[in-house]
Amino acid sequence: MVLATQFRFIGAGWLVHQLTDSPFWLGVPGIISAVVTVLLMLPAGALADRVDNQHLLSIGRGLSGLAHLAIAMLTVTGVVEVWMVLVWAAVTGALGALTNPAQAALLPRLIDRTAMASAVALNGAIWNGMRIVGPAAAGLLIAAVGIGQAFFVTAAGYALSTFLTATLKLAPHAPESGAADSGMLAGVRYIAKNRIFFATIGLSFFTSLFGSSYVVLLPVFADDILHAGVKGFGFLEAAAGIGALLGTLSIVRIPTGRHTGAVMIGAALAFGLWIAGFSASRSLSLSMAFLFAGGFFASVYLNLGMTTLQLMVPGELRGRVMGVWGLTWFLSSAGGFVAASVAELLGAPLAVALGALSVSAFALLVYLRFEEIRGMPALDGHIGS
Repeated sequence: MVLATQFRFIGAGWLVHQLTDSPFWLGVPGIISAVVTVLLMLPAGALADRVDNQHLLSIGRGLSGLAHLAIAMLTVTGVVEVWMVLVWAAVTGALGALTNPAQAALLPRLIDRTAMASAVALNGAIWNGMRIVGPAAAGLLIAAVGIGQAFFVTAAGYALSTFLTATLKLAPHAPESGAADSGMLAGVRYIAKNRIFFATIGLSFFTSLFGSSYVVLLPVFADDILHAGVKGFGFLEAAAGIGALLGTLSIVRIPTGRHTGAVMIGAALAFGLWIAGFSASRSLSLSMAFLFAGGFFASVYLNLGMTTLQLMVPGELRGRVMGVWGLTWFLSSAGGFVAASVAELLGAPLAVALGALSVSAFALLVYLRFEEIRGMPALDGHIGS
C-alpha cells in the first residue's frame, strides 16, 4: 500500500515527462493532487466521524485501485493525454483526502492503547523506509514492465489492500460521549482551544510549509552548490531518509517520562538548527551529516506528535482532528512553491535557512509561552519504557 502511494507520484511524473518532455509539467500533477486533498481533508475528517471508518477506508482504496486501473488501460492502449493524467491526479488526490482521516481514526480500533507509540513508530518506519527504497523500486518496476503495466501492478496493490481492510475483524466503534459540537470545523475549534494540540499540529504545519523547503531545493544544492551531480543528490536523499528511519525507530526508546513535551519541542528546535547548518555547508559529507541529523530529529517530534494526538484526542472528534493533522502534511507542495520563490530572490541557501529556522522559532515560542507543553504528562503508550 505504501509503495503504491509512492508510485502514484513517481509514475505520474514519469508519464507526464514521456508525454510532454517539459520540465514545467513535471510538478503539475502533484500540485493538483495536493490542492484537491487539502480542500477536501476537513469534510473527509467529518465524514470519518459519522460513518464506519473501516467501510470508508475500504471504499476509498477500492476506488483508488479503479483509478489506477483506468490510467493503466489508457496508457497501454496509447490514448493517454496530459489532461487525462491531470484529471487522474485530481481524482486520486480526492480519494487520498477521503482515506487519510479514516485510516488515522481506524488505528485505535486496531491497536491497544499501551502499544500506540510502537504502532506509530512502525507505521512511520514503513513510510520512511519507502522513502529510501520506494523511488528505486518504482523505477525498477517501470524499467522492467513499462509505465502502463506498472500502473496495473499498483492497481493490484490497491485491490489487495481493499480486501485486507474490508476483512479486518473489528469490534463496533462506539463514539465517546460529550461532543456538543458536531460541525465540520469542530476539529479546528477543538485544536484552537487545546494548546497541546495547537502546538503539536502547528509544528507539523511549520515543517510542511517552511521546514521541508530543503527537499524541493535539494537538486540545486547537489548540482550548483556542492557540485556533486546526480550521484550526490542520491547520497543527500539517502542520508535524510536513513536519519528519518532511525529517528522513527528510536521514539520507543527515548526516555521522555514526564518530559514528553520538552523532548518534542527540543527535537523540533534541533531539526531547524541542523537544516540551517546544512544550508551553510559546502562539503558533501558534512551536508549528508546535517541532513541525517535533521531527518532524525524531524521524525522524533513528528512521531511524538502523532502519538500524542492518537492517545489524547476524543473519539468522537478523531476523524476531524486527524484530518487537520493530515492536511498539514499535504501543504509541502505549497511550501515547495514558497521555497522556490524565495530561492529565486535570495538564493537557495538563505531560503532553506529561513524556512528551517522558522520551525525552531515556533518551537521555542511554544515552549516559552505554553505552560501546557512544558508540563505535558507522560504518554500512556510505552514511550520511554
